[in-house]
Amino acid sequence: MSHMKPGRTERRCQHIGRRRAWVLIGVHVVIAIHVASWLWLGTTVSPFELNETMFTLELGIVTIGAMLMVLIVLSTLIFGRFFCSWGCHVLALQDLAAWLLGKIGVRPKPVRSRLLLLGPLAVMATMFIWPQIERLAVGRPFPSLHVTTDSEGFGSLVTSDFLRNLPGPAVSLLTFAVCGGLIVYLLGSRSFCRYVCPYGAVFAAADRLSPGKIRLDPRADCTQCAACTAACSSDIRVHAEISAFGRVVSPNCLKDLDCVSACPSSALRWGLARPAGFHSWQQPSRPGRWDFTWPQELAALGAGVGGFFVFRSLYGEVPLLLAAGLGCILGWSVAALLRLISIRDMRLNPFQLKRAGCWTPAGVVVAVAIAAGIAFSGHSGLVRLHEHRGHQHWRAFEAGGAEAPAAGYLLLTEYAWIDRWGLWVPPYLNDRAARVATRLNRPDLALPPLQRLALQWPDNRHVAEALTQLSAEVSLNE
Repeated sequence: MSHMKPGRTERRCQHIGRRRAWVLIGVHVVIAIHVASWLWLGTTVSPFELNETMFTLELGIVTIGAMLMVLIVLSTLIFGRFFCSWGCHVLALQDLAAWLLGKIGVRPKPVRSRLLLLGPLAVMATMFIWPQIERLAVGRPFPSLHVTTDSEGFGSLVTSDFLRNLPGPAVSLLTFAVCGGLIVYLLGSRSFCRYVCPYGAVFAAADRLSPGKIRLDPRADCTQCAACTAACSSDIRVHAEISAFGRVVSPNCLKDLDCVSACPSSALRWGLARPAGFHSWQQPSRPGRWDFTWPQELAALGAGVGGFFVFRSLYGEVPLLLAAGLGCILGWSVAALLRLISIRDMRLNPFQLKRAGCWTPAGVVVAVAIAAGIAFSGHSGLVRLHEHRGHQHWRAFEAGGAEAPAAGYLLLTEYAWIDRWGLWVPPYLNDRAARVATRLNRPDLALPPLQRLALQWPDNRHVAEALTQLSAEVSLNE
């Protein structure tokens, strides 16, 4: 068997990398064309948002996102997880971030955690499984499948409101920065896929049943040089799995083919093989070591789960995936801080945080930044608590009855705390507070939230009219 020269191997790696980059660029071009068609025509096919699958499961609405989800799962069951590396825009952002970091000499070290791996499963269960358990618990039947029109709401196949299910520009940019950038620097390349993505959890389960695998070419011999493992951006011990099983069995394999192109003896290829099942739980597929002790892992898990529920819908704005990403980073932060305190030497590329038991200036800065992040998360938890209580009082107020006035005043108290101590009062809180105070015949309490709402919605004619009328009433009462 002839061995490929290093120069030729490098050219093959660059070739497959460029090919995948062009495919991902093509995906973004299609997205741009989709948006342009909406801007030009005023109506277009609804955005291909996988989270719309929740609408199908909970409400029976047939959505574009649900249809795409089914197609991806079916393709994964046959070919393996190709979509994640060749069609996902979030993975493209992660790879771009890793490439840019490499250009400035920073190579993020992959974090190996036992319990953070439960993150995607937990988020997936929150999105798709728990609502079904609640439905069965109360005896509510599964809704019949149906298609909605654009005028009926957010699940139509064609829409004139392209941005209906998407966050605003600021939140979108923050989501991309956290899930496609910061998490890569802190936890390594493709860490969002490994520790956060709920769709990846579904695709990983399908991949375990798929015959499409990276496998050893029966006509070649593996020399166990580990070039494939070094090339793998998903932190898989490719050479060990090939040696033990003759194929890659990890469900984290995204079939980007980097390992295939990196093999100097052309011993690897994609092909059909026996499905992996749970072989990835066996020793050859496990990391050689874990980065955190069990107490640190448990602290990371608790902080990550708590962070997810704290950040989800915070101020009525934070979407699910951003909340999951922030929760993951919070979990890593707690574990990293405990590790930083307990060990003698620690590095966060390119900074040395501790050396021989002594803190470096960079270590002090990182510890302070982590402590500030934890404090911010605690503050966000208090805001979220008052938001949650306000939601409960709003439902009681809307239900009417003898307890409605008391619920209305309690709602105003909860929202007043957010107004005083929160970082921002979202429009929906101002709207509810103004409505409740008006119905309680307290124009003095309705005026401040309505004034804030007028600044947030300057083009809303109804808000402007209500503010004018209310200001006149307050002036007469004075």
